[in-house]
Amino acid sequence: MAVSSAHAHLSGRDDGLVKVAPLLAIIADWNAFLNSAIPEEELRDLRRHGRTGRPLGDEKFVERLEKMLGRVLKPQKRGPKPKRQRN
Repeated sequence: MAVSSAHAHLSGRDDGLVKVAPLLAIIADWNAFLNSAIPEEELRDLRRHGRTGRPLGDEKFVERLEKMLGRVLKPQKRGPKPKRQRN
């Protein structure tokens, strides 16, 4: 079963999943927001990043996430990595 905060935001009441105040301060009319059309290019980006699991944002945003998490999030060169030579 999918869990969503939409019902709480539409009703304007907190539930066991979410506190609505922070997002209601940004989006006052959740019904209009949820019914608004998303440009096809944005949908394509959301789907692509959802499939790959990579963060969606500009390079600066991804670099900040990498720094915070201490791991690489940008796509790396494909294929096997070159073997290191032993000295």
